[in-house]
Amino acid sequence: MKRASLGLLLVVFSLSGFSQVSESKSGVQQLNISKKGTEQRSFTDASRAPADITPPVITLQSPALSKDSLIKSDTRTLIVKGKVEDAGGVYAVMVNGIEAKVSADGQFLAEIPQAFGKNTVKVIATDIALNSSKLQFYAERLTIALPDLVTAEAAKPVKPFNTYTITITQPATSAFKTPSDKYNLKACVKASAPIKKLMIYRDGSFVNGYLANQIIQKGDCSFQVDEPVSLKLGMNELKIEVYAADDTISKSVTIEYSFDAARNFALLIGNEKYDDPTIPELDEPVKDVAELYTTLTKDYNFDPQNVILLKNETKGKIIGTLHELRSKITPADNLLIFYAGHGYWDEGMGVGYWFPRDAEKNNPVNWIPNTDLTNYIEAIKTKHTLLIADACFSGAIFKTRAVFSATYAIEMLYQLNSRKAITSGNMKEVPDKSVFFQYLLKSLKENTNEYLPSEELFSKMRIAVINNSENVPQYGTIQNVGDEGGDFIFIKRKTVK
Repeated sequence: MKRASLGLLLVVFSLSGFSQVSESKSGVQQLNISKKGTEQRSFTDASRAPADITPPVITLQSPALSKDSLIKSDTRTLIVKGKVEDAGGVYAVMVNGIEAKVSADGQFLAEIPQAFGKNTVKVIATDIALNSSKLQFYAERLTIALPDLVTAEAAKPVKPFNTYTITITQPATSAFKTPSDKYNLKACVKASAPIKKLMIYRDGSFVNGYLANQIIQKGDCSFQVDEPVSLKLGMNELKIEVYAADDTISKSVTIEYSFDAARNFALLIGNEKYDDPTIPELDEPVKDVAELYTTLTKDYNFDPQNVILLKNETKGKIIGTLHELRSKITPADNLLIFYAGHGYWDEGMGVGYWFPRDAEKNNPVNWIPNTDLTNYIEAIKTKHTLLIADACFSGAIFKTRAVFSATYAIEMLYQLNSRKAITSGNMKEVPDKSVFFQYLLKSLKENTNEYLPSEELFSKMRIAVINNSENVPQYGTIQNVGDEGGDFIFIKRKTVK
């Protein structure tokens, strides 16, 4: 019985002492603007000009400058914060010879010492092609007359004992596992005295920082941290560091970014018996789904409680189960749908169907159209959904066929949402004893890689199926249901030694 498969530019802007200068390895082009007009001098060496001659762009965020590019303060140190942008990548940011902490998106922060009186502050940003830009302004550290100082010191109250606490509220546990490459770190910082600055790090690398004027009370918290942090695959240490006038405290939490933190659901459907005697019965589908169940739960990261096995079920049961999965599955989870049984292609309607147990040959009321399947695949919000169909004319599930894409790193494939399908054929019938399923199961069982993308799985079995049957299996994207170019990843179950 048969079944089938469904140049160089430097600008100085001078305004009473504030200037930004851009320099490159190949020379300097300087433009001075004054009341007298514009003077331009150019020194270039075209024969030695590098490919990248565009210097970084520096934007100062803090301190806020006066019209004469001057900041006044009475503190011994000055915190300089800003952002540097360069298409080729930032190499370093120096503030008065002190290397600033720089985040992945170009935010930088540095704390520099100040002498009494007027100080020149120079920010120099260098990109990886060694082009550099300079931003300059002035900071004046105020002095107090001696009589005023003595009076002020005498009037100072006794310094109270200050307390500071950091309570990390998300994640709630000290060791946390997530399937996402981004995580929102949340914490409540309480302080009995003003906070000077707050810094956030990931594995020792600067993520972001907040200055005193950005520390705003919210509820019981002197400051609430709500910081999106990009994670690397594996273990990540996130640290919050609080600086105050007389104390520095910190608190850390460990977050593991791992693919196997996600739940993998599977709906395995095998139909071989039919109520309508005019529909030929099959011998293999129920056995096939049972074997696939064993392989997924034993060798791959599918927990038995998340794998649903439907044998010879009705349309109502199949559609009802798909509907129930909408409330069980979250956007961080993955779903595999496998169907083995009869399929049919209605040329006049241009629609493919699956036949559940209660299908009637001459009445389509209990047939399951591909449009219903794609609607549910869109409605069930997953990270990745993979449909594998071993049924007649199952290739009709594709609205368009996908061409093989370039090989991406596993992490990139996992980060992007996917809605993919593998079918045992295109628009032909296939035999009851499925060569397609034989090599699908064989490829899954013999796989030794920790991560197996569905496209790689298809590539492993495709030639074997073609060489041993009259059908050409298909792989592609299910169109218009949320695919973003990612892929479903089969994750090998870790064995306990």
